[in-house]
Amino acid sequence: MRPTDLTSERVAVDGGTATPVRWRGETVMVRDDAGTALRCIAALQARDVDEGERRERVMTLLFVDWRDAWAACDYDARELARLVAEVAWDVLGVDIVGDRPHEEPLWDPAEDAALIRASLRMAYGIDWDAERGEVSFAEFVALVAGCPMDTPIGRAIYYRNPRTRPKATRHNRRQVEEWQRLHRAYALRGDGGATRAGRGSAGTNEAMDGAFAALSRRAR
Repeated sequence: MRPTDLTSERVAVDGGTATPVRWRGETVMVRDDAGTALRCIAALQARDVDEGERRERVMTLLFVDWRDAWAACDYDARELARLVAEVAWDVLGVDIVGDRPHEEPLWDPAEDAALIRASLRMAYGIDWDAERGEVSFAEFVALVAGCPMDTPIGRAIYYRNPRTRPKATRHNRRQVEEWQRLHRAYALRGDGGATRAGRGSAGTNEAMDGAFAALSRRAR
């Protein structure tokens, strides 16, 4: 995800917020709110549709108006694919192509939904349903990561992180055993959700290009 600063421009749009991105001399509005980012991740993980349709869903979610992105790419499907991959990573931290470095995830927006909702309320007084269209995805990630250990998600993250495992000594066997028990209890069951949503392959990339080509035909 591209680092943001306090001067980064965000614009209110229908249903959320957006970041203006320059591409080949044109400005394209990319949705950046947490709600949109999570819908993009869910679209990439959907198994009830084929690969091309998943990519098409992401395309229509990502831009305020995908036709502006299409025009900025001079109506070139492969250039559009590159734009989508670039802005999805820079703005939302979603790896569509699968060539970005990843760490093992310590939380998952689907598996941990209830824990996250409760923790945002406890730690910051945030009503997730009311504010997910206002909070950027970068802010959302920072808020979740910053939840203290006395919140549900903070506790889960602590015990999932192998770096918090106490160093075994002759005197702390029970402490280590308790950490291992909680490490197992809080383990994620899925395949990594947010951080692995876009890992792809050659076939995946071809399907992505095909989806954008289908959109281009529709536009004509």
